[in-house]
Amino acid sequence: MIKFALVGCGRIAQRHAEHIEKNGKLVAVCDVVKEKADLLAQKYKAKAYYSIEELLAGDTKPDVISICSPNGLHAEHSIKSLNAGYHVLCEKPMAINVQDCGEMIKAAERSNKRLFAIKQNRFNPGCCR
Repeated sequence: MIKFALVGCGRIAQRHAEHIEKNGKLVAVCDVVKEKADLLAQKYKAKAYYSIEELLAGDTKPDVISICSPNGLHAEHSIKSLNAGYHVLCEKPMAINVQDCGEMIKAAERSNKRLFAIKQNRFNPGCCR
């Protein structure tokens, strides 16, 4: 079973968590807003963290970190996760500029980890048929 962590516990993270539970196990969530992290963690019996650094140093050891933080943080959170040795699933947009996208790809190559960009309509009925 693939273990996931979510970074960012806003609206889109709720959808990620639903699909993760159908295909894997949500073991950790992370948000700087303690209440958001605690609520999502409680719902899925995951461990709550309140900073990306705390998550990456923690003991939950996910296989994949799903980045659902605000768009301007996607590159930073993805690169930190890749550098820490985790595969990354990044919500769209991958980053807010091309240079950051390139840095994310370089971090994935250096760490020999996978960087996935999300296609959010994959599970929407009637789309992509």
